Amino acid sequence: MAITNVVHENGEHAPRSLGVRIAWFVAIWSLSTAVFFGAASLLHLIIPK
Repeated sequence: MAITNVVHENGEHAPRSLGVRIAWFVAIWSLSTAVFFGAASLLHLIIPK
């Protein structure tokens, strides 16, 4: 996984650029939000009203 390559050890090899750090934050936040909405949609389809 790419994120584990970025944050291994004590963060010594983490990106120094603020733009790259913000991009990683946005990417992780977007993916977690998409997974949350996907799980919620699946539960909505499975659970009867």
